[in-house]
Amino acid sequence: MQVYKVFFRILNKQKIQILMYLIIFFSISIAMSYQGEDTQKGMFKAHSHKLVIFDEDGSELSRGMAAYLREGNKEVEIEDDKETIQDELYNRNINCVIRIPKGYGKSLEQGGKTVRPEVLSIPGTIYAETFKNMTGRYSSIAKAYQAGGLEPGQIAEKTAETCREKVPVTLAEGGRESSHQALYYFFAYFPYIFISISVVGIGPILVVFHKKEVKERNLCSCYPLQRTNFELYGGMVTTEIGFCLCYFLMAFAAMKQRSQLFSFQGMLYCLNVFCFMVVTLGIVFLVGQVVRKSSVLNMISNVIALGMSFLCGIFVPLEFLGEGLIKAAHFLPAYWYITSANWIDHYVPGQEMGELWRGMGIQLLFGAALVAVGLAYSKAKVAAGQRE
Repeated sequence: MQVYKVFFRILNKQKIQILMYLIIFFSISIAMSYQGEDTQKGMFKAHSHKLVIFDEDGSELSRGMAAYLREGNKEVEIEDDKETIQDELYNRNINCVIRIPKGYGKSLEQGGKTVRPEVLSIPGTIYAETFKNMTGRYSSIAKAYQAGGLEPGQIAEKTAETCREKVPVTLAEGGRESSHQALYYFFAYFPYIFISISVVGIGPILVVFHKKEVKERNLCSCYPLQRTNFELYGGMVTTEIGFCLCYFLMAFAAMKQRSQLFSFQGMLYCLNVFCFMVVTLGIVFLVGQVVRKSSVLNMISNVIALGMSFLCGIFVPLEFLGEGLIKAAHFLPAYWYITSANWIDHYVPGQEMGELWRGMGIQLLFGAALVAVGLAYSKAKVAAGQRE
């Protein structure tokens, strides 16, 4: 086990760098998971605005409009004075002032030129447009009923009835649910972090072993190439498992709901992580066979990790990607990791798990294929050196 021991001697020399990367990337993962959770909590939340209504008309229609504007908002009473209104708006005690002028109801009932309500708000905010749309909608509905021949006494009643109607909103058929549990956001960024740390942390060790003088000396020794590769891969597996355990321990210490890690879904997430660990081992093993300079490992790790993260639904959710891009992502292992994570997040007890096993199995096949390519490349280089 000489190669295995030397592997960890070299790894020990760069433990500070690896620990630094692990802490930095772990902090990013925690921050992004908390941000994703807070974003989901705040999504589709109705907001209540503070408004002031001055009804100078006093008609049935103006009272109906005032009632419509109050719905879902908070009415504030202040003095009808220009300076007072400006002070209240400036101090953000109110968001908008609506003044319904005299003659508003009569203009709608007679069908002439509509007297429009005055909307005063803080410049550069959305409040003015919001309440202009509301007052415009109410006036348009009332004008439509007047044009339809309704009596003046019925217009206000029908307008109020129409404004009370709500349109039910549901997810369209074929659409995808975008909300996730907190545990999902923690595991979703794992491929980016794991590939980056593994290529930068383990790659330099493989580069050392594949230097020309070191490799030629090993070939002249009694150590066969197969045993050297086997012990190198064993050292990589041990290191990757160590990375995973450190990651899980940090997660346990930082997560708000720690019990989720020990649930059935948490177990499935961990299994999915270990499947992608095989993919990462294959990537690092292949990169270590090809690259000859440690200085390019950072660039390679960024290209692979960032490329997969943007194309496979890690940084950009799959529901926002085009169909063509998703079809292309099928040829990348991170896609199968994130689809498996999505499946786990929406798992219901008793649900068939065939889709999940397929996603994990494809990840294992990707890892095996990458290792096979790395071994084939290594043997080809040895054969080429022997011919020379």
